[in-house]
Amino acid sequence: DVRGTQNNSLAFLSGCAIAMPAADTSNMVLIPAGEFIMGDDGFERERPQHTAWVEEFFMDRYPVTNHEFQAFLEESGYPVPTHWGNNTFPTGHDDHPAEVNWEQAHAYATHVGKRLPTEEEWEKAARGTDGRIFPWGDQFDVTRALTWETSAVTGSHSESVTARPSGASPYGCEQMVGLCEEWCVDDYDAYPDSNHQSVGFGKGMKVLRGGSWIFPVTHARASYRCFESADLATDGFALLGGPGFRCAADA
Repeated sequence: DVRGTQNNSLAFLSGCAIAMPAADTSNMVLIPAGEFIMGDDGFERERPQHTAWVEEFFMDRYPVTNHEFQAFLEESGYPVPTHWGNNTFPTGHDDHPAEVNWEQAHAYATHVGKRLPTEEEWEKAARGTDGRIFPWGDQFDVTRALTWETSAVTGSHSESVTARPSGASPYGCEQMVGLCEEWCVDDYDAYPDSNHQSVGFGKGMKVLRGGSWIFPVTHARASYRCFESADLATDGFALLGGPGFRCAADA
């Protein structure tokens, strides 16, 4: 029963002869090279606000969906996430985000010829170059992201990745805040010149971005950052949800 197996994605991929395809960029957006404003001095773990640089790259317009992740499982034979009842995702959630741990996200990205984004790439894709707070601007709008302000009233814990086009970033990336946190490739650590200390530093924890439905607006910001272990157990995702992800690719 593959549902009971939590294989390390690196071990899985290195042990299989898989022909990796070229990245399909048809549903990705091109993020130009250049500087942007990163971080927020108002939040300790995001200090100091600073200028960062990224090379040109592609970013998925939407988070990877359950349907896309299931296709990967069928093509690769990778173990089914333990929270998928009857070895599949909930009925009607085909176009909802695939909620997985970092190892599972990394395995998917590698299989489709892409990669997980760096923290710098994720933030630039989410906020552009003007230092805005949210992907759409500086004022929170409850209609543009699924956060606790809505889910506490409606009970909605997930939705289609295409449900909120008005919440798109300056480059056209959608659902980058709220709904579910998203994995980055990076280990969680302090920004350069930061004096902040965290229990997550130096322990191989992976960066999470964007907040989720279970968090309030304070987490649904383009600069918000958190962390979790790469092999995070997914058993509880069926009830409370978990992180999702989107892929990046070199231009």
